[in-house]
Amino acid sequence: MPTLLDRSKNPDAPHLHTQVAAILKARIESGVWPNGTSLPSEKELCAEFDVARGTIRQALQTLERDGYLRREQGRGTFVQLNAPASGSDRAQSRRLAFVVPYVRDSSVPSILIGFQQVAEQANFSVIFNHVNNDLKQQERVIRKLAAERVAGIALYPVDSENLPLSLLASLAQAGIPLVLIDRYLRGAATDYVMTDHFGGAVRGVHYLFEQGHRRVGFVSWLSPAVSMEHRYLGYAQALAERDVPLDDRLLCRVEGYPVFDYTRLADYLSGPDRPTAVFAGNDQIAIALYRAAGSVGLSIPDDLSVLGFDNLDVSAHLEPPLTTLAQSFTQIGQTAADLLLRRLRGEASDYFEQITLPAQLIVRGSCRRLELALTAQQMSAPGDAVGI
Repeated sequence: MPTLLDRSKNPDAPHLHTQVAAILKARIESGVWPNGTSLPSEKELCAEFDVARGTIRQALQTLERDGYLRREQGRGTFVQLNAPASGSDRAQSRRLAFVVPYVRDSSVPSILIGFQQVAEQANFSVIFNHVNNDLKQQERVIRKLAAERVAGIALYPVDSENLPLSLLASLAQAGIPLVLIDRYLRGAATDYVMTDHFGGAVRGVHYLFEQGHRRVGFVSWLSPAVSMEHRYLGYAQALAERDVPLDDRLLCRVEGYPVFDYTRLADYLSGPDRPTAVFAGNDQIAIALYRAAGSVGLSIPDDLSVLGFDNLDVSAHLEPPLTTLAQSFTQIGQTAADLLLRRLRGEASDYFEQITLPAQLIVRGSCRRLELALTAQQMSAPGDAVGI
């Protein structure tokens, strides 16, 4: 068995996949594996080096990129020295793809700006793809990008459940690194970069309690995305920390894209046990709450405090300006591009990296301290008194 340096004892040692790649490269250059030779299977290489399959795959990806190997799906990996590369192939190898479900607000352009800044500094160009929140179109676009041999893909997935694992496997087999943005995929191990949706929600809901509110609601989209799920869990955690039980009457879920359900929001805000403050799952929902509140005669923040999540460009220009939890969209894009480039250079961790960035509470005018003098409507609802 080849001897690999233990990085836990020698932090300056190269990553395991870099060490494995160097050993395999030496075998090729010394003629142990002549041109055209079929390499042992990934399983056999794992056993020989006593490392995880991900380490072997990264090593093979490095050698393929450097012109030592050719990988054929369904057949195996072969030594291919001095493989001629056309001008088109060389150009494509300097391209990163950026795939998003929609462009409905300022978040995606801000992420793209950050991503492109880092990519262009490394002399990579960026291909932008919009998939109309359509799962089938998302899969078609990714397969097309793989066929075009882009160097790497940053994917803001439509949801967290419906990307075929076979598609992820085919990207890995082709040596195309993938980093997810905003959300991860359940049941799949990948690199991802996202905001601390849970921690941000906890902080925001505590802020509403600090303003004297006890009937704090949560409005979310009907979306199987872990980002929204984490925000709900943060809401529930903050309530638990305040010894306030969850109340289904304070929860509302609506269709959000492409059509917003204002009727459901208006009904939610019209009942005698309505919330005095609402944590909106994102700024788009918060904007819809402004409209729904006006339709039922409620004033923000006098009758209803609203807290958002995102800090979209429009949020500061609402009337009143929206208090919200800001995501560092540009930094998300920069971090995703940096992770892809480190993967391509063989400098990333031997394991998948899950990077979370903090959300910042931005206090503006949409939340107010709940006065001790309650309205007749609030006094008629049980458990509304401040301090209870």
